[in-house]
Amino acid sequence: MEQQEGKTVVTIRDVAQRAGVAVSTASRALSGGSASEATRRKVQEAAEALHFVPNPAARRLTGGHSNVVALVVDEPTDFLFRDDFLAGILGQLSMSLARENLLPFLILAEPDNAKGFEQLLHRSGAEGVVVASFHEGRKFADMLKRFDKPTVFIGSPPKGFKCPYVDVDNYDGGYQAGKLLVERGCRHIALIEGPRDMPTPKERTAGFRAALKEQGLEPIASYAGSYEMDNGLKSMERIIAEYPQVDGVFAHSDKIAAGALHVLDRFDKQVPQDVAVVGFDDLQAARLLNPQLTTLAQPLDDMAEAATRMLAHRLENGTWRVSFQRFPVRLVRRESA
Repeated sequence: MEQQEGKTVVTIRDVAQRAGVAVSTASRALSGGSASEATRRKVQEAAEALHFVPNPAARRLTGGHSNVVALVVDEPTDFLFRDDFLAGILGQLSMSLARENLLPFLILAEPDNAKGFEQLLHRSGAEGVVVASFHEGRKFADMLKRFDKPTVFIGSPPKGFKCPYVDVDNYDGGYQAGKLLVERGCRHIALIEGPRDMPTPKERTAGFRAALKEQGLEPIASYAGSYEMDNGLKSMERIIAEYPQVDGVFAHSDKIAAGALHVLDRFDKQVPQDVAVVGFDDLQAARLLNPQLTTLAQPLDDMAEAATRMLAHRLENGTWRVSFQRFPVRLVRRESA
């Protein structure tokens, strides 16, 4: 017990010692984190017997551990504040980690500042890492390997990088999009992809192509770029100019779809009568567009919770409970297809 201004202060270490558990275990048990019911009861009884009053600041540094988790985003700073998916998943991750008494620390892996990123990662004192975006071919993967801390990916990790991950069934999402457009009678279908240096767009494209192939079709055009609206604008302009017969579009994100819808409106194309459009994400923009966007919904809260539980279990027990978790996507039918 510690002395503070003449008073004896009961600490989390005292509770842990009385309960016969590790300090980190006691902290999680008292804060609603991962712990068995028997452990939670034992720690609670010890806390009550000692009249322990939790100190929120002290709980952040339990058992000599920082409880810091680095949220790593392999994107430029300005992109983070423009991308609804990243903003949404990071917000959900922050809340999920806080419920496990883990402290999120955001680190942006700027592509042109690799050295600064590596220094910040090491100085953060992070005990674990959650990667919320990843581009193949950047130095960032090697830096993570050198950091050598438990790491969970949101989205499939790159080949050769054996890390647990949480993802949605992107292949099935692409397949559902293709199947829907074909069932609507579309036969001249274009594809506007996300970045080709990321695993996720490749999976969505593979599923989409498989659905079309079943009907003896293939995309009349396929253009790739960022997940942003500008990609949808530029790609849709090219499609209209080169393939005026287009009657269906699958966009790899709702923002890409928003750009495509803007161009279609400018060219007086009726949606979905002339051209049907399907997006991916089901973020706020999908409901605000005119017409409202048919899209594939990703369960951001479930993904964030699963990633948090994976990492919390690894930090608590030293082993991974599961190596991956993949969630289904849900087709949300609205006005655009």
